[in-house]
Amino acid sequence: MMNFQELVGKSISFVLIAFLLLLIQGCDSTETTDGTVSLSFSTPSLNQKISADSIALDTVKILIRDIKLGFESEDDDGFGHDSDDVSVKVGPVVVYLNLNGVTTDFAVSNIPSGTYNKVKFKIHKIEASETPPDPEFKEGDDSSLRYSVIIKGIYNSNPFIYKSRKSAHQKIELENPLVVEPNTATNLTITVDPSTWFIKDGVILDPSDPANENDIDNNIKDSFKRCFKDNDHGGDDD
Repeated sequence: MMNFQELVGKSISFVLIAFLLLLIQGCDSTETTDGTVSLSFSTPSLNQKISADSIALDTVKILIRDIKLGFESEDDDGFGHDSDDVSVKVGPVVVYLNLNGVTTDFAVSNIPSGTYNKVKFKIHKIEASETPPDPEFKEGDDSSLRYSVIIKGIYNSNPFIYKSRKSAHQKIELENPLVVEPNTATNLTITVDPSTWFIKDGVILDPSDPANENDIDNNIKDSFKRCFKDNDHGGDDD
């Protein structure tokens, strides 16, 4: 027959085991309320032919940061500052655009479930204090030799490299609100058209002429047009 101390000891052991089992079950039953969202860029296929007075692009890379999803609120100031924004990626990150009509993934993150209707990011000129993820975006310590976009191609049969020094906040409204559900994955695609960057009023802009820099930079900023759900990464609205 058990004495009193043995009985108490066994009772305590049973209580501890039961508590641990409940704790383990509680952990196993915990479910995240987050969903996974990825972001892509899509460009039209550039069927480029080199001829007199023509331009063709070979490489396009963009430095971006502060990639966020959000919905309109009274706190939104129109420049990417909204207390309701959800960060997808801080960055900076270099994005190589695929010029053959194939989407380019550039960010993925778990974000809280909910409904979102805009995407924000910054085309980012590297700061003096930053170490660029690609050394080509910064040349020495001269503030005039830091860049946000680098484009390589052929103009009038001669190779060129155009480097933009402009930063720009982008805010694009989704064509249809994105509903993020727990434990689901969704992709958003943003369209951008580099074929418009070196043209003004139907005339090709010489990328080596400093007088054209403002027009080219404005064309780059204005070329990010649409954003939509694109789970198959096909570059078309699902």
